Amino acid sequence: MGRNKLYITILFTCSVGITYLWTGTSFSCFFKTLTGIPCPACGTTRFIQGDFLGGNPLGILVGAALLLPFGVIFDWISGGDRVFRAYLWVESKCRQPLVAVILIALVALNWFWTISKGL
Repeated sequence: MGRNKLYITILFTCSVGITYLWTGTSFSCFFKTLTGIPCPACGTTRFIQGDFLGGNPLGILVGAALLLPFGVIFDWISGGDRVFRAYLWVESKCRQPLVAVILIALVALNWFWTISKGL
């Protein structure tokens, strides 16, 4: 993915996420509706909104990602590519088999924890 396409994707998805959080719009989880079990990200919105004990710790990553538009705008103003270089670095690390296995295991453990909490 090129720099500009990545930046547009970040701005669009974060705008949708921030709008969702600000408007309080609620919709049922498609995954949970189909399967009857919570998705791996179930409870993320609650965590971002401050329910740190009842929410999903993946909310930390989502909350941090919602700050990316500031970096994108800074890059566009300054002509830099810091966010793009960070994306490429993270992508290269996630493609390493050991790192990928660890990340998948952490998501799976978090998912089992979410299911056990009954979210």
